[in-house]
Amino acid sequence: MLKSLSKRKITWLHYLDKIKDNPGQEEPLQLAGFNDFFRANRLANSFFKYCRPFVYLLDYRRSEYIRMSDNFAGYQSGAFLKGGISHMLDIYHADHFKLFDQEIFPERLRILQGIPLSEYSRYLFTYNLCLQTRSGRYENFLQRNCFLPDAMGNPILSMGMLTPLNDHRIGSRIVQTVDRICVNGMLEQRLIDRAVYYLNEEDKLFSRREKEILLWMADGLSSKMIAGKLHISEHTVNNHRRSMQDKSNMPNAIALVSFAIRKEII
Repeated sequence: MLKSLSKRKITWLHYLDKIKDNPGQEEPLQLAGFNDFFRANRLANSFFKYCRPFVYLLDYRRSEYIRMSDNFAGYQSGAFLKGGISHMLDIYHADHFKLFDQEIFPERLRILQGIPLSEYSRYLFTYNLCLQTRSGRYENFLQRNCFLPDAMGNPILSMGMLTPLNDHRIGSRIVQTVDRICVNGMLEQRLIDRAVYYLNEEDKLFSRREKEILLWMADGLSSKMIAGKLHISEHTVNNHRRSMQDKSNMPNAIALVSFAIRKEII
């Protein structure tokens, strides 16, 4: 990647500024048109044929949408094709965008650094975002996209799709998953990474009940035994454990207890 980008955490906006019209880059594909692009990418052929979402092709170097499905969130495609990323920034919920800009995108760059260039398009990034529709109300969408890099490994093209979630609440958390797509006559996804991001710092804090459960977990008690100690159901114990794993982004109970001890939560 660009030398200046690899030394520290970089935001999405900073990345776009650094990658803009960067000299010496080579196109990974010669795109005769949008349809040719999808035919050239086996991943796109596999997952786009099962649904008809809003699709786009975004050029990071020029901050321009090369192609966008018509009538997305009430906007005609021309609003994106003419306005570029600036139009997306105008309708992106401010708090949701801040989290994507400062936390989620830097994590994407970190993940991509460990992937061979030829494999970029096989990794599918999925997350939920909140946008303002043309009617003026906010709506949640699920975005899935993959990247094409230049010769240095910088993602320069983002190919993706946006699906409305029919949810008008401004949620307080964003979940990102990363899957590796295998295409051998059929679509197969393998989860590589999952992380939960919170808009409000207080949402990351463990509740008093969660800390109680953590203490018993640290003593080696099972969910059933903890439920008996606290006079609650085993299902409730498991829900609290999953909530704590989401808040801490820990993959399992052992890692969660280790995290809690290290951070002096218990």
